[in-house]
This record gives sequence, structure tokens and C-alpha cells, in this order.
Amino acid sequence: MKQHINMITAMVKKDLFGLLPLILLAAAVFVLQPVIASLDAIALSGEAEFLVAVQTNFYWVGYFMACLLMVSVLQQDPASSLNHDWLVRPVPRVDWMLAKLLFMLLTIVVPIVLGRFVIFHTQDHGVLHALALAAAVEKLPAVLVVPLLFAASLLTSSLRRTIVLLMLVLFVFLLPAWSVTRPLLALLGIELGTEFDSMMWLQAVPVLLAGLSGVLAVFWLLYVRRQERAATLAFAISVGLIFFTVYPPMWLLNWDRAIAIHRHLINAPDDQLEQSVVLEPVQACFPAAFVDTQASGESGSNLLMNAGWYPSQLSDAGAGALTFASTVRVRERLTEWLPSALTGRDMGVNWRVDRIRTQAILSADTLAEDVVLPRSTTAENRFAPISSVDTDYWLVPADVLARVSASDTSRLSISYDLALLAPQPHELKVDGMRHSLPGLGSCRAIADYNANTIDIDCIKRGAQPALISAELIGVEATRVDSYSRINQTPGWLESIARRQTRLTLAMPLLVDSSSILMTAYNVERILHKTLTFNGMLGDQSSRCGLPQPTDQATLSLQQSSWRDSSPHETRSVAVEQGVHVEVLDWRNGAPSDAPTLFLLPGLGATAHSFDELAVKLSDRYNVVAMTRRGTGASGKPEGGYDTARLSQDVLQVLESLGIESPVLVGHSIAGEELSYLGANHPHRFSGLVYLDAAFDRASDRDSDRRRYRELNARLPSQPPLYPDESVSYEALRQYVQRTQGTGILPPEGEILASYDLATGANRHQELYLDAIMMGLQSPDYARIAVPVLGIYAVPSGPSASLETWYNKDDPLVQETIDELFQMDSQRKAQEMQRFDTEIPDSTLLAIEDADHWIFLSHEQQVLEAIDAFIRRL
Repeated sequence: MKQHINMITAMVKKDLFGLLPLILLAAAVFVLQPVIASLDAIALSGEAEFLVAVQTNFYWVGYFMACLLMVSVLQQDPASSLNHDWLVRPVPRVDWMLAKLLFMLLTIVVPIVLGRFVIFHTQDHGVLHALALAAAVEKLPAVLVVPLLFAASLLTSSLRRTIVLLMLVLFVFLLPAWSVTRPLLALLGIELGTEFDSMMWLQAVPVLLAGLSGVLAVFWLLYVRRQERAATLAFAISVGLIFFTVYPPMWLLNWDRAIAIHRHLINAPDDQLEQSVVLEPVQACFPAAFVDTQASGESGSNLLMNAGWYPSQLSDAGAGALTFASTVRVRERLTEWLPSALTGRDMGVNWRVDRIRTQAILSADTLAEDVVLPRSTTAENRFAPISSVDTDYWLVPADVLARVSASDTSRLSISYDLALLAPQPHELKVDGMRHSLPGLGSCRAIADYNANTIDIDCIKRGAQPALISAELIGVEATRVDSYSRINQTPGWLESIARRQTRLTLAMPLLVDSSSILMTAYNVERILHKTLTFNGMLGDQSSRCGLPQPTDQATLSLQQSSWRDSSPHETRSVAVEQGVHVEVLDWRNGAPSDAPTLFLLPGLGATAHSFDELAVKLSDRYNVVAMTRRGTGASGKPEGGYDTARLSQDVLQVLESLGIESPVLVGHSIAGEELSYLGANHPHRFSGLVYLDAAFDRASDRDSDRRRYRELNARLPSQPPLYPDESVSYEALRQYVQRTQGTGILPPEGEILASYDLATGANRHQELYLDAIMMGLQSPDYARIAVPVLGIYAVPSGPSASLETWYNKDDPLVQETIDELFQMDSQRKAQEMQRFDTEIPDSTLLAIEDADHWIFLSHEQQVLEAIDAFIRRL
């Protein structure tokens, strides 16, 4: 043993002295790399684009130096030499290899680990933790090239020959880029452009194994057996194996096989989670356009532009081909709950779904076989965050379209392979200190209120989560993700790896950001879901037909059928520097000395929601309505959404318009402003009117919130609109009648202000609505020193909540409706009792079976109640 140690030591000393200049240069680079990576570029030099670029790329300088050292030490004793140590002396081949590996350990690994250790230790990591982080591999994919480079170094006797050999290897891997080689690759079953995204570890493992096998084979054949040709052949075979792993033939590795492997590794036998994920189309009919944009109008041109088809794809599809877009959302039915120290309540964190693959198959009696439709890969934004809503673009070839159009048996099946992500949430203090969070590693958050950002840094060794996200607590729309596609690399493969995740949250002034929500997501199950439609563009072929030419005149006619006809004057009133709110004024019919009503809308609604009610009040009252900040045409500043600030906006508008002692009328969430102003500024108002608005939203029990959310998730969503149901206000009313059994619909001006008529999407940004909800306060009813009228919508029985699209014969639906009714009735009763007993001067009116939009469903009763209330003031 001692003799072997002496031999190894002697060879290491010889190599150290022989490569000393290169060793010193490499050591300097290894020490500098973690120092440069840890610098705060912005703090040092403002914009600092150059320093950021250096930080990004200096790792590869160190990587290059490490590779150069490895090649150099192996070629200190080349196999073709007749006078180097390993031939002149009886040195066992294993000792020779151990000496080279020890040299690499001392000159590459040790300096890198020491340099990193010093930096990590100065960043508030403990000694052992800093050492563990320093010894981990920073970029795991970079390891894949090392065995191939090692084998090439063994096979060649000089750096120049190594470079030549590596250039030949690179040439091999560039062959698929040549058009002349593609027919041959196609014969082998290789489809270029196939990327397995988060499943690429299935290729990485064989690449690593093929490289290591090549190293062992070359070493054995060249250094032990002295068979140079055999060693060269072994290297070539290794390169070939790697090539067919990087560009796998479809018979070797395809999507079906990759997904099946992950399903086998991840899925538990219990399929309960399968039922918890529901996909549903966003639109009743898929938007479509002919490839000939002139025949499809402006909307068709936009759809084709979004699809981004290659000219070759359109040419193959033929003249008269059709493209359409399928937008599908995932219903969020699974939730984890986290007690929040910031809010004092439990936070709900939804499970998430990441799409792995989507396929569309078109079938009809007139088709000889089912047709797999081409999906646009150029339309997909690879850097877009993972979302619950996804849109795919499909191309129907002209010949297929001709046959399908002549059949009433066409069916479209869209299948989705999905990864279900289970959250592991944590609350992270924004204090600049490091905190250990299970699943996330060591994290810290630093606020920069000048830049209006929060910078987050998490570092973890070993198995990594599939996804990391950060968001302001209660404001999901601020969420940022670590990747655009999840990481599905197995934990055992990442055991030696380290990953640092840096995220930046915007707009911390939106809400209280002394703590933020950090979540690690892990793949819990691989799912397969299929949506089937009895038509190519939707479930009803008669209503989801092929696109018709739409000229500008027809489009203008459709748009002109929507109008805000309420006789109000629209103003923009400043409430603070740079912030204006929309004010609608109907003070043109009543006497100037008539009482003034100041109306506040509900959450996600605008002042236009009172367009009809205000007209019927304006003959006897001076009526004004305001759209709160963050909604509609009002300003959307980066802060100021707590109840106190929103209430201050009301006072500022009253002062600007010269309104004194109005009756403040609020619907839904506006009850928050009413309660605050009535308790803190009662002298400014003559009375308050709550329209299904007087509730303590800040003190709901966590158990009730959890159960309420769970029950609502069981119920099916409202059916989407058909295109012909959005062309006019009356058409939309028919949709409401079809789906809800009533004609209750917000005023036309409110629809125009709140919805995109082309897509049906809500115009209001969830970001600001969530911020408003985070600023809620419990009402202090006892301090309200003005007369108050509270009008409540009270359900008379469970049947009032039974929507027309529910399956009335489903016992689970009936059970859910019954429990929701009991919860709602109990809550309403408690709130009404508190309202009636705690407010010194209160009048309460409960209207049975009224809608939450109570001033629309029971307008006359609301008008009579307001009149009676004002008469007694």
C-alpha cells in the first residue's frame, strides 16, 4: 500500500511542477468566479450591464480552465510515449489514473470549493452548510461533456490533436442542421425539433453513461491493452451512442414513452387526484380563420399572426386551409392552507398544473382515418409563466376541411398530458436575513422601495423542486416563477447539485409586504385528460360554423349595437398626485337643493353599474357615482388600496365636487368604505345605505372559508358564451336567460366598461382587486354616528342557488347546494343581527330570493326603501 501511495504522490508532484503556471492561473480564476458572482452589480455601478454580463459568463471561464487543466495533466503521460513515467517505471495503470484524479482534486476541486466556501460563509451560511453548498455542482448539465472530453484527452497525445478531435465530434453533432442529411435521419426515425423539455433528464442519463463507458473503454484498451485502433473505435461508438441519445429515433424515445416512464415513477396507484383536475373550454366556439386572410377579415388576420405558422406549413396545408385556436383553463379545485403571521389568517395556495403535451385529432365519417392536426410551436411563448389558461393553435389542411365540412359527424378530440404540482408554501420575512425553508433551502428577501421591488435569493443543495414561485401575500397576480417549464429531474440525480434561484417581485407597495409567500412545487402526478367536441370548432356545429367574411361595415354595425346610453356626465377627478378616479354625474334633473346620493360600486365593478338605478333616482335626488382606484377608467397606482386610503378618495371627490352631507350608497365591497367613513367621518354624511354590503369580511373563520371554497369547487362552471350571444346587449340577455333562468344583467355601460366584447375576458386586473381585498378591516359599527339602512339579499331555500346548468339529479350537487345554503343563511343571520344591534341608528330590510346585485333583481323595493330612508333623515 505504501509503495502505491509513494508512486501516486511522486506522479502528482511531477505534474504539479510541470503545470505550475497553468495551475496558478486557474486557481486565480477559480477564486475570482464566486467573488464576481456575489457582487451586487446595480449597487456597484448603476445599470452595470457589463458587470452583469461578466457575472453571467465568468462561470464558463472557470469551466474552460478546469477542462484545460484536465486535458493537460492527462497528456503529461500520453499513451503513445516511450519515455514518460508510466512506461519507464513499473507503474500500475490504476495508480497512474488515481494520480491524475488526485491532481484534478487538488488543483480544480479544492480551489473551487475553498473559494465558494469563503463567499458562502460570509453570506450568513453556517460552516457546515457553506461547505455543503461549496462542494455541490453548480451547473449539472455542464458535467455531461466532461466524460467525452476526458476520453478525447486519453486518446490524443497533445492539445492540438484534442482540439482537432473535438472539432470532428462537433461536426457530427451539427450534421442534423444540414438539409442533405435530413432524409437519412428520417429513415432512422429521427424527428428534428422534438424537445422533451422537463423530461430531458431521460436523455442526460444515457449521455453521461455513454461518456463514462467511453472513458473506461479507451483507458483499458489504450493504456492497458495498448490497442490504439480498438480504443479509437470505442470512442467513436461512445460518440455515436451520445448522438442517438441527443437525437433519439422515435422508436427509441418518443413522447408516449417519456410520459409513460414518468407516470410509472411518479404516480401512486390511487387515482383520486385524477378526478380533482377539470379542464374546460373558455369559449363555446373556437375562433377560426382561413389561411387566406382577406377572406377572414381583421380578426382572422390577428389569429393567423398569433399562430405564427411557417410558410412551408401553410403551403403543405394548401389553399383554403383553416387555423383555429383552442383556449382551455384548469379549474383550481385543490388547495393547501398555510397559517399567515402577516394576516393572522390561513392562506389558500392552489395546486398548479403544467402542460407537457397537447394533441388534437379530427374524425368524421367522411375521413378514411382520424387526422392528427399540426400544432403551432412557434405561437407558444416558451418564456411565458405557467398558467391555468393555455391557448393552442391548430391547422386543418384544405383537403381535410373539405371532407369534414360535408359531414355532420365531425368530432374534435384534444388530449392533454399534464403534470399536477403540489405546493409546499412558506411565509418569508422581508428582512434581509437568511431563513431555512423546507423544500426551498436557504432564502432571503430584501426590499428596495426606491425601485419598488423585492429581491429574493434561495439556494439549495440536493433534490430541487419542480418549480419555485414568489408572490405578495394575498395577491396571486404578482406571482413570479423560477422557470417557464417545470423541472422533473429525479432527486437522486440532483443529489450532488446546487441551484441558486433569484426572483424579483414588483410593486411591494401594493399591500403590506413585510412578509411574502414562497412556494416550492413538486410533481405529484402525471395526468392525461381529453376534451371531446361534437364539431370541429365547438360542441354545436350549427352555432360554431366556419368563419364567414366580415367586412368593416358589418363589424361596425355589430359594435354600434353596444352603447352606454345613460345620461351622465363623465369626469376624471384627482384624489392624489398622479391618481384620478372616474366620476359619473347625473345631477341634471333634480332641484339643486335636493338630497345628494353618492354611489359606490362593488368589487370588480364600475360606477356604470348604477347606470339604470341612477336614472330612476335622478328626478328627485342629485346622483353621483365613483369608480374606485384600480378599476375601470380610474387610475391604477402602485399602492393605496387599503380601506382607509380608498375612503380618503371618496372624501377627496366630495371636496372637489363641492358635495356636502350626501347619503353614501354602496354595493357589496363598498360596505368597507361605508363602515370606515361612517365611523371615522360621520359629520361628512347624512346617512349610509348598504346594498347587500354590510359584512365583516376580515373576520371570517378560517374553517368556514376553507369549507366554502371546497364546496364551490365541486360545482360546475357556468357555460361559456356562443359568438352570437355577444353581438348585442339583448343577445347577452338571452344568454343570461339561458344559463341562469333570469334576465338580470348589469347595465350596458357596465358590460362595456368591464368586459372585452370580442373575447368575453374581464377587463379588470386581478392584481388591484386582490390588493383591495388585502386591505379589508373589520367594521366598527358602534362608532357609526349617522342613520344607516342595510338591505340584504337573503335566499329562501337551497333551490335559489340551483343554477340551470347544474345536474339537479346529482346527489353530490344537491348535498353541496344544501350545505352552502345553510352556511350562507347562518352567516347572513349573524351579520344582520350584528348590524341591527351594534349600529345605534339602523334600519334593516331583508329581501328574500334577491340576487347579490339586489338593486337590479329587486329594483323597485330598493328604490322604495331608499326613498323611505331619506324621508326620515
